[in-house]
Amino acid sequence: MVSFKPDKLDRRVDEFLFYKWDPISVNHYVTTRAECRSYVSRILQELKASNLNRIIAQLKDIQINSMGLGGEDGNAKKILELILNHKEAIENGQA
Repeated sequence: MVSFKPDKLDRRVDEFLFYKWDPISVNHYVTTRAECRSYVSRILQELKASNLNRIIAQLKDIQINSMGLGGEDGNAKKILELILNHKEAIENGQA
């Protein structure tokens, strides 16, 4: 197995959160990118610990406490699946 490559994965997580997750539909505003970027380290930390349920919990926490949304999953599970697929591809040298 190829070692974990946070640089590639960091970039992918950032892109997924900004372009795909975007629970308040603000990704058309360039100025919101920095806020979204601030969530990446939390997600990567849980990913490195293989704490998948905590990733969904983190996304829900951000939605509730940072964005003022309800506690529904939204598309958090889809985002987690995308992240995991890309993590595996990076580890296997396919990305």
